[in-house]
Amino acid sequence: MSAARRARIALLSSAVALSLGCVTPVTEQELEENLEETAEQIPNLGRKRVITIYAETPMLAKALLYEAKHDENSQLSSLIGKRIAAASKRNVSVVVGGPYPELTEQVLTNALNLNHETGLRGVKVVLVSSKSPSPNLARLARETRVRLYHHSYR
Repeated sequence: MSAARRARIALLSSAVALSLGCVTPVTEQELEENLEETAEQIPNLGRKRVITIYAETPMLAKALLYEAKHDENSQLSSLIGKRIAAASKRNVSVVVGGPYPELTEQVLTNALNLNHETGLRGVKVVLVSSKSPSPNLARLARETRVRLYHHSYR
């Protein structure tokens, strides 16, 4: 085996190891605490509910993202949609977020789509993400009568 081939295999092995989550991400409890702290910093939210979009590893986040992209009714999307609908009925603000911005955006988009017919009557949703909401998510929020705010994930 050539040195160049061994080097490519070593590089590929390192990339696979990183993608499998060998770097320890935030725990679910740490994420929930982070979102709670963020919620406390935002004025005029009133009663609030924190909803985490959590994956133990980057690889699991990719799998959940794939599922959410290909099935609007994925288990995670459906669960978040039901929680946001319940918060809307109880006049509770929602703080939703996670460390994987693409996953968070897709699941929130699906959750709002699942409530598109009934609407969410002006519920405040704070998206805690390292990326701003996409134009598609912002449009969907308006259509479902959600007041969408963004706060940077730290």
